[in-house]
Amino acid sequence: MGSEPVVKDKHSKLLAKRGLIYNVEIQDVKPGYLSDYLSNAEKVLPDIHADQKLPVELYGQFHVQMGQLDRVYTIWRHSGGYGDVDKTQIQLAKMMDYQEFVKQQGKLLQKREQQLCYEFAFWPTYDDYFDGGIFEIRSYSLKAGCLYEWANAWSKAVSLREKDAVMGLCSQIGDMYTVHHIWRYMDLEHRKNERDMAWQSGEWANLVIRTVPMIRNLTVNILKPAEYSPLR
Repeated sequence: MGSEPVVKDKHSKLLAKRGLIYNVEIQDVKPGYLSDYLSNAEKVLPDIHADQKLPVELYGQFHVQMGQLDRVYTIWRHSGGYGDVDKTQIQLAKMMDYQEFVKQQGKLLQKREQQLCYEFAFWPTYDDYFDGGIFEIRSYSLKAGCLYEWANAWSKAVSLREKDAVMGLCSQIGDMYTVHHIWRYMDLEHRKNERDMAWQSGEWANLVIRTVPMIRNLTVNILKPAEYSPLR
């Protein structure tokens, strides 16, 4: 219990995209210090992203505009799986400037957590990178034992809204049985219209309603990408 599920036969197409591990850092900044936090991060994170010696890339950094205010999501991508996670941790531990950065950032935080996640294989590849718009992250705490059923239902549901879908992640280390769905909209009105149209579809409604009993808790946050975030 709590380990990565064994993926067999027909289930394999629903679960992990092979070789990809995402490090999701969730940090709650002390009120009034968000601009300092982002300013410090801008001096360091783009350099890590550009460092060819580090087997990691910055997928995106976002702060909450509506919802759990003063929260920052930083998402790192390891294309070489857990092996790259290990190598990155070892190399960063030797970088004194980075360790000092982490120490200083820690003084600005109230709480922090980390999740290592895989990306659902059924989620479409998002390549529409453009300036503007908002992101929504819907974080679900699921009941144990229902991941395959969840993936089966959402593999059909996401196909109905591919143009809004950015990413679907599932935790493997950290807060277990947590799923993050990330969506992209031009603004809140666009979000409302897209969701209203989806709910008018009987297929979408039936699939989503089917997954409701699997949920222990759901949080919804509207995100703004940092100026240096690769995904904007």
